[in-house]
Amino acid sequence: MKKKLNIGIIGKNFGYNVIYKSIEKNKSFNVVGFSQKSKKINWEIPKNVKIYSNWKNLILDKRIKAVVIATPPNLHKKIIKYAIKKNKHVFCDKPVTASYKDISMICELLNNKKISHFTNYEFANIEAFNFFKKKILNKIHIENVKINWFMRVPKKKRSDWKNKHSLGGGYFFNYICHTLYYLENLFGNLSIINSKIKQSKNNFHLNSKFFLKKKNINVLFNFKTIGNKSKIEPLHEIKIITKKDDYLLKTQISNLQDQFFLKKNDKFLFKPNKITNDFRVKPTYINLKKFKNAISQKKDSHPNFFDAKRIHFLIKSIKSFQKKNTTISLKSH
Repeated sequence: MKKKLNIGIIGKNFGYNVIYKSIEKNKSFNVVGFSQKSKKINWEIPKNVKIYSNWKNLILDKRIKAVVIATPPNLHKKIIKYAIKKNKHVFCDKPVTASYKDISMICELLNNKKISHFTNYEFANIEAFNFFKKKILNKIHIENVKINWFMRVPKKKRSDWKNKHSLGGGYFFNYICHTLYYLENLFGNLSIINSKIKQSKNNFHLNSKFFLKKKNINVLFNFKTIGNKSKIEPLHEIKIITKKDDYLLKTQISNLQDQFFLKKNDKFLFKPNKITNDFRVKPTYINLKKFKNAISQKKDSHPNFFDAKRIHFLIKSIKSFQKKNTTISLKSH
């Protein structure tokens, strides 16, 4: 039997509801410590899991070999820097820090370090995406891809950082980063052809056109918020168009149990089993297994912090495109 890896989790909400729930199903890890500001908890965790009110003390625990970070992104840089200093492996929820400058600095610190690092982008592990990538993608000739992501305006009663781009929140870091990652994961590097952002107090609309040179594919991405009284229903769909057939990856995003299905024209190719828990738990479980394997085998795994840097670069470029009038070629960074 393989030895379990001792880990500590920093962050309470996503840290418990997704990370810990994923680890409960994963026999590769042993949770030694949990860090949150208050020692009062109402979670169902073993009594031998130590609760730290200070994340530095968790990292200093000599039993812990790897830390899992699920804090607001504006805290990522400080925590990761300290973890690297103490030679701990690091698994961090996306986007990993709150800026391209900060993730670049983290990546520089990792050069020549024997430290495994992993970014929790979940979409690549969603069952319908995996089915499409393994069974369909290499058998078809794609002409273009169209993405629509329509979501209700988030409730006002949210953690303050979730509404602020500068703190690692906002629409780009909460949502759009996922699309940028799964597009490149499926199809290769993107170049921006055009991008427009319209934003008011209660509404946000991003309309971008990308080009995938490697496969000669145009990608149209339409992300927007919709009002509670709007007749438009929330959804997240990816239309993959070929000369012969249309493929559709789609989910109704009404709750955290909704999952993607896959259709070819009007016929279901993949329909997931219904779940009662958060849909992010299973993809996170798969990412944690990859992280453990990377540590055991002393090899790079993906998505890692350099992949996170790439997504930060894409976001920075899309935002800066508003001031430019030329195509931006986005090579690996």
